[in-house]
Amino acid sequence: MKNLVKNSNSNSKTKALFWAKKAALSLSTVLVMLATGNQAIANIGLKTDSGWETTISGSIPVFVVSSVHDKDETAFRIQSGFNPANLNFYVNAPKMENGLTVSGHFQINTHLNAPKGVQNGGLFESRIANIQLSGHWGTFTLGKDFGVFNSNAIGDIASQGGVGWLGGGADTGNATGGRIGTGYVYANFNPQVKFTSKNIGGLVIKLALINPEEPNDEDIETDSPRIEGQITYHTDGLKLWVGVLQQNVTVLGINAFNYDMQGFDVGTHLDLGSFGLTLAYTDTTGIGADGLYGGTINDADVDATQWYIEVDYKIDKTRIGISYGEGHQDNRKNDSLKGLTTVTEITNELSMLFVHYQMSPAFRLIGEVQNYQSDVQNNYQALVLGFQYDF
Repeated sequence: MKNLVKNSNSNSKTKALFWAKKAALSLSTVLVMLATGNQAIANIGLKTDSGWETTISGSIPVFVVSSVHDKDETAFRIQSGFNPANLNFYVNAPKMENGLTVSGHFQINTHLNAPKGVQNGGLFESRIANIQLSGHWGTFTLGKDFGVFNSNAIGDIASQGGVGWLGGGADTGNATGGRIGTGYVYANFNPQVKFTSKNIGGLVIKLALINPEEPNDEDIETDSPRIEGQITYHTDGLKLWVGVLQQNVTVLGINAFNYDMQGFDVGTHLDLGSFGLTLAYTDTTGIGADGLYGGTINDADVDATQWYIEVDYKIDKTRIGISYGEGHQDNRKNDSLKGLTTVTEITNELSMLFVHYQMSPAFRLIGEVQNYQSDVQNNYQALVLGFQYDF
C-alpha cells in the first residue's frame, strides 16, 4: 500500500487504482456493518483526523393492512405505519476548548402510500433539521424537532412500532395515527428552541419554546410561543414522567376573545422480569378528542382526556402484548358571544393485540390486530403484517 501511494505521485493511473481500492475497502466495511448491525451499532460512521464525525442511520417499515369498515367497505393496502421510512444524518464538530460541542441532525422521511387514487405519490418530507449545542449542563436544540408534551406517552410499544389508528379510514394515505386521539395528543415535529438537562441520577428535564399552532380560522393571532415542559425519571425497570402544555390564541373580529390550549400528562412504564406495563393519562383544554391541536377555534374551552394501558410479555426474541386506550371530550353548549357552535360529547376507542419478532438485530416482523370504535368516525377492524429493517 505504501508503494502504491508513492507511485501515485507520478502515475495517474496507479493513483486512480489506489483510490478505487480505497473506496472498495470502505464500501465492504459499510456492507459488513449493515449485515451485522442493529440500531445500537449500525450507525455508519466517518471520522476525520481533525475530529469531525458523521454517522448515518435509519429504518424502513412496510405494513400489509387488511381492514373491514362500517357500511361493508373492505380494503387492502401496502403502506407506511405510524413512522414512515427515514434516513438520519448526524454531523458532530470537534469539541471546543471550553468543552462545548456543536452537532447537526437532519432527517429525511418518505411515505409509501398516497391517499385514494394516487399510487406513486406518498409524502416526501423532512421531519427533523436542527443544531444541538451541548455542554456539561445539558443540550440546547435549535430548529425542527419532535415536541415535548406527550412525547413519553407516544413511546408505547404497540402503536409506535406498528400502525394503530387508520386516520383516513380505508383510504389512509402516508403515515397512520398510532394512538393519536385514542391515548395521547400528538407531539408533532415543530420548529423550536429546546433545553434538555443532563441525566442527574435518572432525572431529565425538558423545556421548549415551540412555534404556536394557529387554528384554520380567519382573524387569528398567535403572538407568543407554545410552552412545553417535561420531567422524566428513569431507573432500572421503572420510568415515570409528568408534562405540561400552554399556548394562547387570540381571536380577532366582531366576537374577539382569547383562549388557551393547555394540558398536563402523567405516565409510567414498569418492567417486571419479562412483563412490561405502560400507563398514560392526559388532560387538556382547547384540544378535542381527536388529539390534535390547532384545528379550529371551536375547540376553545373544550375539555378532553386521553389515556391508555399496555401490557406486554417478552419470550426470547418475541414480544406479545395487548393495548387499549380512549380519547374523550365533553360537550360544550353554543356560545354566541364568542361565535362558537355546540360541541358534542365524543369518545374514540382503540384495542390492539400485537406481536413483534426480532428475527435478527436489524430485521423485525410485526403482527397487529385492532378494533376501532368512534362516535364520529367509521368503526373498523384491521389485520396487519409488518416488516421493519433498521440500520
